[in-house]
Amino acid sequence: MDLNLCPYHDSFLKSTKISSKCRYKCDFCAFYVHAECLNINIPSRHKHPLQLRPCDSNFSCCLCDTRFSMKNFYHCSRCSFRICIPCARKPLTIHRYKTHEHELHQILMKISFTCDACGLCSTGYPYICHQCCLIIHRACIFLPRVICINHHDHRISHVFSLGPGNCGAYSCLVCSSVFHSKCATDPMFWDEKELEGIPEEEESNPFEVIDQNLIKHFNHEHNLMKVSSLSLGEVVLPHEGGKHCFACTLPLYSKFSYKCTQCDFILHDTCAILPRSKWFFLIYEKLTLSPKSINHFFCYVCHRYCNGFSYSNSDNTISIDVRCASVPIPLKHESHPHRLVFYDNDPEDVRCGGCDLSGWRFLLHCKGNDDCGGLYLCFKCVTLPTSVRHTYDDHLLSIQYDEKTVSSTCWCGICEELINSKNWFYKCNDCDSTLHTKCVFQNLILSRPGYSSTVGDLGQIAFVLNTRLSRPICFVCKTRCMDDLVLIDKDESIKLFLCYSCSFKFYNGLVPIE
Repeated sequence: MDLNLCPYHDSFLKSTKISSKCRYKCDFCAFYVHAECLNINIPSRHKHPLQLRPCDSNFSCCLCDTRFSMKNFYHCSRCSFRICIPCARKPLTIHRYKTHEHELHQILMKISFTCDACGLCSTGYPYICHQCCLIIHRACIFLPRVICINHHDHRISHVFSLGPGNCGAYSCLVCSSVFHSKCATDPMFWDEKELEGIPEEEESNPFEVIDQNLIKHFNHEHNLMKVSSLSLGEVVLPHEGGKHCFACTLPLYSKFSYKCTQCDFILHDTCAILPRSKWFFLIYEKLTLSPKSINHFFCYVCHRYCNGFSYSNSDNTISIDVRCASVPIPLKHESHPHRLVFYDNDPEDVRCGGCDLSGWRFLLHCKGNDDCGGLYLCFKCVTLPTSVRHTYDDHLLSIQYDEKTVSSTCWCGICEELINSKNWFYKCNDCDSTLHTKCVFQNLILSRPGYSSTVGDLGQIAFVLNTRLSRPICFVCKTRCMDDLVLIDKDESIKLFLCYSCSFKFYNGLVPIE
């Protein structure tokens, strides 16, 4: 480009004197420029002459990555080097920034390097420290020191080295978790708030210790006593009056639990210590544990109706059951040798490797390992308990992940239908009986017997186990229901019997009362 042409109109610039310095002016627009600004030759910045160009949002400065959407810039026509006006004028030295105690100097030659702050290999114009041989991306110099991300419940802090030979990262001082700098500052996981110098809110404990075997949980008015499963008088059988945890709604298979001294309220020992607030990787705010729900809630992640505790956002538009909310990312699941990461299935239609069902929005995925084919798992399967009891069998049932665990055709002992050995199923190792996972936990996986709820216009409805010898006919589907749970009118003002699955037609207003 001719050095005497306007960068906007390609028209010749005319010399004019409107200040103490001579300027060039364009007759077709309001472009004015000093003579020394129109063409520059700065060996300390670039080895070729630079020409002034108009703003262009398609390009950014090679040195500071600033977009040229609102600013003119200098361009080298010989090698495509671009630089913004501030970088062409100011010293390219950062003095004792909070991330580093020494001066950092920018290299004005494009080189390939490995950044000491993030560990990524790239080609560009890095900054170096002459005193300690540090080399770093410009963007990494300004990484936030202390942040919160929705993949972790604690604050994490950036360090320049995790040890000899290791690059910098974000680390947690509470649990020693480590996160790559690029991942931690991704807008999907970080709310772009720097928390250095901001006091951290003190986390409230979910319970108060009364003595060695007694606690006061924040969600219950009575004291809870620590008991073993033997003292509950159980072999726990979910279909024969077995006790269910009020938080996760699963039967009590664990060795210890906390039982109310005055009523039937009971919690797994692990559910009793659930934090009162936590981050979840799909939500950009901290969720609060909501123990009491007037109605069933729809889990945002696994798309099941639940009646236990939930983690909810500030305006209660999103609720997640505690089992889904407790799934860590990445997840090391015992069904698979590799770690699983989150996968958004929209708009694709991927089948779950556990149940072979499609239509799940959120999945966990093994990223492209050649030896496994890339496993996908839905949250419904990920949260299945590994060991259960059922009235069909006197022994403990274990979940089976691999078709290699069976040597012949298997049939479900409950529904008497064929079991696809490529899908997950439950098996008794003592008597070799096999059961579908959906048959073992039809409705009891996230719903607790004895719970009361408001369903549509029916008022208070009680959830009870479907254990009658002669099963009444459902008010909606007109059949004898085979569900684990059924709904009956709590105050008996209406003689009503509903299948669990049919009840949500009322809950969503899809079926009117006759």
